[in-house]
Amino acid sequence: MRPLTIYRSLLSAFLLLAITGSTLKGQGPNTSKVTNTLKAVFDDWSKAMTEKDFALWQKSTAKFRQIGIRNMIVSQKNKWPESLFEGPVKPPNLSSMKMAKTMVNGSTAQLVFFGKADFGIGEGVKAPEGLLFLMFIKENNDWKFSTSRFMNLNNAEEISTTAQLGDYSFLDSPQFKPPGKVPPIPKLCPLPEMVGYLEIVSIGYETKVDVAERSKHMVINNVHKGLIIGGLKKGINPIFIETRPLNKKNGQESRAHFEINVYRETDQERKPLKLIYGSGAKKDPGNFKIIVRGDG
Repeated sequence: MRPLTIYRSLLSAFLLLAITGSTLKGQGPNTSKVTNTLKAVFDDWSKAMTEKDFALWQKSTAKFRQIGIRNMIVSQKNKWPESLFEGPVKPPNLSSMKMAKTMVNGSTAQLVFFGKADFGIGEGVKAPEGLLFLMFIKENNDWKFSTSRFMNLNNAEEISTTAQLGDYSFLDSPQFKPPGKVPPIPKLCPLPEMVGYLEIVSIGYETKVDVAERSKHMVINNVHKGLIIGGLKKGINPIFIETRPLNKKNGQESRAHFEINVYRETDQERKPLKLIYGSGAKKDPGNFKIIVRGDG
């Protein structure tokens, strides 16, 4: 698991982000103008990625996304901005997709397309049919590209059939609405002394983990494996953990499981990650703090 490989998988993952939201403004009299503006912004972003034009990428990409991706790259000791253009996922080819809807909610918006999405991953990879959401946020009165997600409809026959008939009314459901709120802009993280990763097993718990007040992680009834933003110091690294038990149904208490593991990257090809802290299974963990030495 080399740094660039992990970066590529993380960068690919951002294409699948979920969205939530509240009140939606329907397609109004200015929808056509907004649609054209958003398409132009996305065209600039796609051109920037294809031609490796960093200045154009900065101009067309939302600030919070710029810093988030920068932090992710440097936290793996990869070169910035060169590594930005080394991921396997290419801008989606929209030529075989149908425009379904433009959706605007406050300072957030999205273009929704239906069809087979081609991300240029490889000739042997069959493009699945689904919904592609291109998301944008407004900064200083200008729209910027944020991210995208793809919803595979292979297991959603009813939605797929409806979309094939040109009926996209299902997009009015709250689960598809733009969030309405612009994400906060993160701080620039420091260059790491060591690359680090967290593994959080949080079955039956809601868990929040804060590494040195710069890398925050939240897990709800799931297992999380993630990069530590800003990495680890060779010396002391404080990690703060908050857990809250979820409402337990009959028979679920025995399945509750919590533990946290911290890894640092090594230069060994056969064993690229070294476990430097493992809590083991903890019952009713509550809130606690651990000190991890990066060179341990």
